[in-house]
Amino acid sequence: SDRVTLEMQVGIIPVAADGDVWTLEANAPRHRAVAATRAELAAMLGLDEADVAPDSAAPPLWVDTGSEQLLIPLASTGAVARAAPRADLLQTHGSNETRAMAYVFAPSGPGAIDARFFFPKHGSVLEDPGTGSAGANLGGWLLATGAALPQQLSITQGDAVGRPCRLALEVTADRRISVSGRVVELGRGTVTL
Repeated sequence: SDRVTLEMQVGIIPVAADGDVWTLEANAPRHRAVAATRAELAAMLGLDEADVAPDSAAPPLWVDTGSEQLLIPLASTGAVARAAPRADLLQTHGSNETRAMAYVFAPSGPGAIDARFFFPKHGSVLEDPGTGSAGANLGGWLLATGAALPQQLSITQGDAVGRPCRLALEVTADRRISVSGRVVELGRGTVTL
């Protein structure tokens, strides 16, 4: 089928396909302030304080369009590339008391964003090559920070781990958020019960 609904803990998520490009429509976003300071976030990411965008221009926020995540705008794509989070500080400053994570991003050109998504596991920091839920939360961040609408952004993620991923984010004038990406089938099978 070219349309499915995902029944998730957060509710029903509609997903539509156009060839191998799948698009999900996110829930309306919620957001809240971050308790950590700019200096603490920079230390958590292994960066200098100047690498974290000033709060007044682009505040870090917890955003939830279905999965709450910490979004941290950085001052440059160079800072995105240099980010090397510390697992202990990610647990301290990047935790919502359920999970710890950080989605860092910076504009890479008109209508383009470079992003990385980090999370700790077994004392190490892992990186997700493509995070559609974080792309949706980026749409929520745009709404929370009063960005001009509509917005269409191309998100580059995964290059740092050798698994390039390209996502498309759209935030419409009526504040709807959708995220699209190509889906590559890895396997297929049948289960007989």
